[in-house]
Amino acid sequence: MKENISLNNSEWCIMEALWQEQPKTLMQLVYEMKEKQGWSKSTTGTMLRRMQEKAYIRFEEGEKARLYFTDLKREKVVLKETESFLNRAFGGSLGLLVNTFAENNQLTEKDIEELKQILHKAEEKREEN
Repeated sequence: MKENISLNNSEWCIMEALWQEQPKTLMQLVYEMKEKQGWSKSTTGTMLRRMQEKAYIRFEEGEKARLYFTDLKREKVVLKETESFLNRAFGGSLGLLVNTFAENNQLTEKDIEELKQILHKAEEKREEN
């Protein structure tokens, strides 16, 4: 997987469209980006070209149109982006992130329960190893 992944908001929008269903033609992506982002055909085309240059997406020639794909797995991109954010904003400390939310009363009961379940699962995995 490409190591230097840093998607901007526009790139995320295109990647989400491809992660939902791929391949997609240029016109399918143009229509979707017009609905979601208000982009013109040329804006979508420019974004696709730039993302190809970064190796985030690729295309294959179809019978009638190019078919766009991504080989990047959503889960791996999310992990890379999360690690990058944690390093920039919290010096890599997940604990500092959670503490910031807790100290500012930003965690709901549901969030707290989810965190407990995640930590319990992490403990079980650690014990297995």
